[in-house]
Amino acid sequence: MIEVIIFCSIICSCTKSENIDINNNKLPKYKSISTLRIENYVQRMFIDLLGRESTNQERDSFTAQLKREDLHDSCRTRLVRTLLYDTTYHVGDSSYRHAFAQRIYDISKARFLEGASDVDINMFKGFLDEAIYFERIREGGDSVLIYKWFDQRRQYYELLNSRRDFKKNKIDYRKMVETMIHNSIYDQINMNSFNFVNAAFDNVLLRKPSINEFNRAYDIIQKNTSQSLFGRWASNKSEFCQVLTESDAFHEGQIRWFYYVMVQREPSTAEVSKLFFPFIKNHRIEEIIETILITDEYAQFE
Repeated sequence: MIEVIIFCSIICSCTKSENIDINNNKLPKYKSISTLRIENYVQRMFIDLLGRESTNQERDSFTAQLKREDLHDSCRTRLVRTLLYDTTYHVGDSSYRHAFAQRIYDISKARFLEGASDVDINMFKGFLDEAIYFERIREGGDSVLIYKWFDQRRQYYELLNSRRDFKKNKIDYRKMVETMIHNSIYDQINMNSFNFVNAAFDNVLLRKPSINEFNRAYDIIQKNTSQSLFGRWASNKSEFCQVLTESDAFHEGQIRWFYYVMVQREPSTAEVSKLFFPFIKNHRIEEIIETILITDEYAQFE
């Protein structure tokens, strides 16, 4: 009997061990991940979230934490959240939160405004300030034109302030995108209502409008007629931009866009569904980014 027990023990001890996934936490297989691959993961996080490489101290600190905790999901989450939210002062960044807000602002300007610089935007705002001043002092100045220029100047202010307001959580990404497509620069890039409607759907929702959607949107913008779009009513360009960026389609589009940016692929239906309902409630792109960045696919640990 003793011999049988010993034999069975030997057999069991020689069987191939399997990786175990407990509560979504990754275990033994990560023992084979080299330090260099972990460092590359850290560098990629810094570049994607802050627009710069980590310093040697940051790289060593993040790498040590990941190794000490066996690349545990909770450790990855904590480090990603540090880069997304931490407001502690850091030389060169002011804070990680500041750098992240700047990064989102910059890639959004590249996405919607062909990378227009803040210098260019301030220059256009300055032109409007000058035009408003001279039109005001001109005898018989056109009050309608002045009002139009004031509105355009306000749009530039909101665009420039969107980075700061996003950093301070005064606005979410919906409002930042709204400022990106509701200004004279975007209008110049996509001249006339036909191009504007197609560009807005393509840039914001990552798809073309249906014929019905196009006709309704065109009438809203070109004719200022009240139309229902995405279950809400709009009667001018400003209201159209708001309706577009608050729609369900907007939320789905941003999930898809961040997958393109972070892992260069289309998300699966399951991945979209998992993120959609939390996102449509809290509107926080940070949670989309976090979900992607803690995966083995992003870390290239697969």
